[in-house]
Amino acid sequence: MTENKKVFFKWWLAAALLYLIFAGVITYFYGTGFLMPLGDDTGHHIRLAKNLIDYGVFSLDGLDSKHSTIPLRPTNFLTPGYAFWLAFIYIIFKSFTPAIFIGVLIFALSVPLTYFLAEKIINNKKIAFWATLIFMFEPLSIYHSGLLFTEQLFVPIFLVAVYFFIAHLRRDNKKFLAASLLLFSVSVLIRPIIFYFLPVLILINIFKEAKTSWCKALIMGIVLAVLAYSVAGVWVIRNKIILNTWQISSNQGAILVSHYGLVARKLEKSSFDLPSFAYESNNFLTEYNNNLGKAALKELAKNKLAYLEVKFSYLPVFFLTNGYNNLFSRLTGRSENFVFLIGVLIWVVISLLGLIGLWRLFMSDRKTQVIFAVFLILYFALIASPIVTSRYRLPLNPFIFIFAVSGFYFLRDKIKQWI
Repeated sequence: MTENKKVFFKWWLAAALLYLIFAGVITYFYGTGFLMPLGDDTGHHIRLAKNLIDYGVFSLDGLDSKHSTIPLRPTNFLTPGYAFWLAFIYIIFKSFTPAIFIGVLIFALSVPLTYFLAEKIINNKKIAFWATLIFMFEPLSIYHSGLLFTEQLFVPIFLVAVYFFIAHLRRDNKKFLAASLLLFSVSVLIRPIIFYFLPVLILINIFKEAKTSWCKALIMGIVLAVLAYSVAGVWVIRNKIILNTWQISSNQGAILVSHYGLVARKLEKSSFDLPSFAYESNNFLTEYNNNLGKAALKELAKNKLAYLEVKFSYLPVFFLTNGYNNLFSRLTGRSENFVFLIGVLIWVVISLLGLIGLWRLFMSDRKTQVIFAVFLILYFALIASPIVTSRYRLPLNPFIFIFAVSGFYFLRDKIKQWI
């Protein structure tokens, strides 16, 4: 076993043991419902999995009495990756509970990936060690390791894809690039947020190749587009054939409505009237959400400046939201403001240290990797805003911790010089 494999295995084993102990203790004292909250996205994915197994249809019908019909109506409200994973687990074990613990083992891969990403980005083992340790013990990493949310699968797959892309940037290795695009394409089916980032990855390489030949660059662009959409594209084609839409997910309509709700509150005006179709249909149907999306886009287009103000005003929230109060309230049954304030204070410090570390790393010879990581962070923040929760930032925490630890060491060295 090579040294890198030993390091990877040690980090994974440590994380897996920590997360398994947490999942076991939580399940023992609170039951499986704590890590399998059916009233949240988990319930949607479980219903999708059950309908896939029982009827062979990707549908949310049967979620409750309001949304029940036979034959089942197909949907693209959510992407299929996590639902197919749960269906696979259920077929083997006849229960969704094993998904908690198997998911823990998969999510634990995020920890050694953080270490090797840190080495790729900054080439400093000490910073890599502390950034990885912080990510491993960060409360939401522990919490989401066993929680039946898409993060269980998305975070490690996303980090592997980023690792390969950064390795390609360092070595100009086309095999790493191909592996990266394929994994990004897979990640889209688990959480579609990266879907609009795929063209950016393709363009980066087209412009890079164009320095030597535009003809080769265009050919490469076509090949990379095929790779990038080889997996996600299958789902898009399915949606067009079955639902007559090219959308990766009709949930975009509901999201745009929530965006406009915040704009309307800012403008102190009532929300727009819902399309008449909305009052007649299942709110997981494609046509329903398309109508909502069109109505919301029409209103947002009338209030572009207000929308931009709202979107950018919520960007700091993306970096400060932490979810510690939610976790505390689930564990204790009560909500405490001091937990929320402590969480915000912690993330203010982390964010400030991250900015310092980022400034320092811009002066290093690893500028390309740093810029790419920053671009990823800003992309997630802009896409998620203004509706943000701490779980949306979880895939980016490794990079934020890398920058924060780098900033801490920079400040420490400066203070030593002043003293």
